[in-house]
Amino acid sequence: MSKTKSTASLILVEDNETLSQELEHYLTEEGFDVRCADGGQALNEALLERPADILILDLNMAGEDGLSIAQRIRKSMPAVGILMLTARVMSSDKLAGYESGADVYMTKPARPAELCAAIRNLLKRLAPQLMRTKWVLDTKQLNIRFQQTTTIALTSVEADLLRALALGSGSVEVEAIQTVLQDQNTDSAKFKLRLEVLISRLRVKLSPYTDEVNPIKSVRGRGYQLCLDLEIQ
Repeated sequence: MSKTKSTASLILVEDNETLSQELEHYLTEEGFDVRCADGGQALNEALLERPADILILDLNMAGEDGLSIAQRIRKSMPAVGILMLTARVMSSDKLAGYESGADVYMTKPARPAELCAAIRNLLKRLAPQLMRTKWVLDTKQLNIRFQQTTTIALTSVEADLLRALALGSGSVEVEAIQTVLQDQNTDSAKFKLRLEVLISRLRVKLSPYTDEVNPIKSVRGRGYQLCLDLEIQ
């Protein structure tokens, strides 16, 4: 096996702990930066920590299944690679996988060497990929770019908030945002006031460059919804 270090970051979304550990060990030995998640919520948390180049998705998982995860992630992170690794072998399953946003669909059991080759091939295809969205959130440089011509500076809290909203499926509840911003020690009433200030500040920054009157909409009784086509880097 190759021990050459790769800069590629992978997240393996698999709820079979034994298989997850085996694949993590093999892919790490091959030089990839591998993180594991046992479902959609764990994947969200991993992506909030830092982005990934490729997601390896199982389909049959408790809670949110792989197809739903792929659809959601493809919308918020169109540049990420999605490789589905599943026991579903029917042609209709493969079609559903590709329609949900998969770049590669592989069936179990897959030989580790074949999986590794598929990952490397996908990385080659992703490398020259052009930006496909108007808005790009750069979590390292702490800015958001519009059509590659306008760059808007963000605070780290604003960047974390935008990422949480982008990764959410529909509206994001206030309690979930409070967890992402690691502000659980503030009572809920005070946090809601703080969040309203943050949302208002982001609206002021983003509104001049969007057709949306409110790029971040309030959803009564639930939380907030991002109304931008946003890619996360």
